Amino acid sequence: MKTSVYLGTNVLVMLALKRDRIRLVAWILGIAILTGMLIAAFGAMLPSEKDIINMTTAHSSNPVMRAFLAPASGVSLGGFVMMRVSTVIALAIALFAVLTVTRHTRHNEETGCEELIGSTVVGRHASLLAALIVTTAANILLAVLIAVAFMINGQPAWGSFAAGAALGAVGIAFAGVAAITAQLTESTRGANGMAGLVIGASFMLSGIGNMLGEFKPASMEVISAWPVWLSPFGWYQQIHAFHQNNWWIVLLFAVFLALCVKAAFMLNSRRDVGMGMIPARRGPAVASSRLLSPVGLAWRMQHRLLVIWSVSVVVFGAVFGNMIGEFSEKMSGLERADQIFGDIFNMSETFVRALMAMLGPFVAFYTVQAFLRMVSEEANGLAEPVLATAVTRLRWIMSHVMCMLSGTIVILTAWGLGGAVSAFVETDIRWYKVVESSLIQAPAVLVLAGLFLLIFGLAPRWSTMLSWAILIISLLAGPFLGPALDLPQWVQNISPFTHVPGPTEAVTAAPMIVLLLIAAVFTAGGLVSFTRRSIRTEH
Repeated sequence: MKTSVYLGTNVLVMLALKRDRIRLVAWILGIAILTGMLIAAFGAMLPSEKDIINMTTAHSSNPVMRAFLAPASGVSLGGFVMMRVSTVIALAIALFAVLTVTRHTRHNEETGCEELIGSTVVGRHASLLAALIVTTAANILLAVLIAVAFMINGQPAWGSFAAGAALGAVGIAFAGVAAITAQLTESTRGANGMAGLVIGASFMLSGIGNMLGEFKPASMEVISAWPVWLSPFGWYQQIHAFHQNNWWIVLLFAVFLALCVKAAFMLNSRRDVGMGMIPARRGPAVASSRLLSPVGLAWRMQHRLLVIWSVSVVVFGAVFGNMIGEFSEKMSGLERADQIFGDIFNMSETFVRALMAMLGPFVAFYTVQAFLRMVSEEANGLAEPVLATAVTRLRWIMSHVMCMLSGTIVILTAWGLGGAVSAFVETDIRWYKVVESSLIQAPAVLVLAGLFLLIFGLAPRWSTMLSWAILIISLLAGPFLGPALDLPQWVQNISPFTHVPGPTEAVTAAPMIVLLLIAAVFTAGGLVSFTRRSIRTEH
């Protein structure tokens, strides 16, 4: 290899660090501090070894829970934290790595910055290598801080560094994935979308492997099935920090990164700046009449995202529905189950609502992605040509809002229907109760959508960062982790998902109406603010 292709890498590393000095610090410290808070909260909630055993057994004996958690590995506070919340932390780290790499590679090309950089004395692969160096260094630092967070909470150093290395390795692996996807498409959105699909597939493979695995009560560990070895998420889980501490698995990440980097450099050498290995599909010679309206144009830009999400949630819903049958069969065999829980009919419905309450809020990730599509249209200067016509600002933003909100409802409905069909085949559950369990999450998601729009109207520069931060806070404070962490009630009330009727509560109109009114106020404030401010671009 010619060394000249990497010329100027050190300068571009310093440039990337300067550009992202606030962003990197916020991500790294945010994840590390969150990890430390979770460890402390679970330590207070589980003061004895017996408590840890009981909670580990409750989580690991349920195949559905195993699909969304890391496998149990022994009896320790650190091991329980890794089992209970490491998947959420790993997803955040993977997302951080992908966004960082694409920001300094594909986004630079999309905005024309790469051409300016290329006009100076820099090598062909300098930008890509600089992005990988910055992202890898950030994940190594994050791994050390996560280890420190465990040790501060009284966990053994060897297991703490194994846990930090496992989670940091996930980010490094998906930095390699993003390096490849950045070479394949011509847009940042496409590169992030492809990498997101790989993250989702990896998460699904590890979940399937854990769900098909076997829980060993004697050793308090889950023996995962073979699909976990097809996924970086499965690799980090098999390190079994605080139990087996399988450091050799870190070598898998190193080999994976090396292969990804090699492939990315090869692809980078075979394409022109600004182009992708997968050429953009040529459009029809005559545009559809639907593109004459702002709504038709917004739909054209967002429909692929909606289709991908809809298909995915239908599959997930079908898996959940199948688990309902297994749950009902196990519950029906318990003595006095009918006296404790009621009839099997109600037990199944309660189980469905519990699943939807825990996982339904994650549909808000689609809402954020659809919202950021609108943000990028303005930032990249693509909204100005539309607004230069007879289209008013209100019509332009309302077209995106309609697609975003209707898409959210469609995805929640698709999720419910996917679970309803499968559950109806397996049990005698009322199918519309499954759909209802999904749709009652809609008002809470719409509150977040309204808040995103308000921020977009008042502070567009901070729209991306604040929208992700608000979503993460809402998920952590809501039913997914809020009660488990024993957070103060006022903290849990920050999340709109806390105000959705719980699994054992009757569904009433009052909380739904209040949430919808709040969503309407936020949305109206965002629309008015947008029409009164200047259009912002990054060029």
